[in-house]
Amino acid sequence: MTGRPGLRMVGGMAQALIDQLLLPLEPMIGTWEGEGRGLWSNPPFRYRETFTLAPVPDRALLTWDQRTVAVETGSLSHSERGYLRLLPGREVELVLAIPAGYTELHRGRVAHGSLELRLVQLGVSPSARRLDRVERRLGRRGGELWHEVAISVGEGSAAPHVSSRLHRVA
Repeated sequence: MTGRPGLRMVGGMAQALIDQLLLPLEPMIGTWEGEGRGLWSNPPFRYRETFTLAPVPDRALLTWDQRTVAVETGSLSHSERGYLRLLPGREVELVLAIPAGYTELHRGRVAHGSLELRLVQLGVSPSARRLDRVERRLGRRGGELWHEVAISVGEGSAAPHVSSRLHRVA
C-alpha cells in the first residue's frame, strides 16, 4: 500500500477515486431488458435487447455486454462485449468487440444522465461488411435506459441504425 495511511490502493488507484469515477454512471449500472427497432433497413425490424453495465471490482472499469434477439424468431441477431474505461473529468473510453468482425474504440463524456461516444478507431475484418463510422448514445430518461446507434457505410454522416428502450431487471 502506498500513499496516505488508511487509503486503500487498488491497481495503482485509490478506491475513493474509483468510487468517484463510478458515481456519474451509477444510474446506468445494472442489467436492462426491453425492445428496440432497427431503423437502417427497409422494412424496419424489431428486436429484444439485454444490456448489462457492471463494475469490475477494484478497477476504474465497467463491463459492457449487449445481446439482441429477433422478436419473431428469438434467434441471436447481434452481440457485443467490452469495457467502459473511467477517466477523470467524467470522461470515458469504450472498447468493444463485435463478432460480426468489428472492433470499436470510442471516447466520450458523461453529462446530464447520458453518455455520448465519438469514434476514435474502427477495426473492420477483411470478411466483414463495410462500415465506416459508428456513433453511440446511452442514457437514462425516467425509469428507462435508452441506447441509440448510428452508422455510416461510405462517405457522409452517420444515419440512425438501431434504437432501444430498456427497463432495469437487476
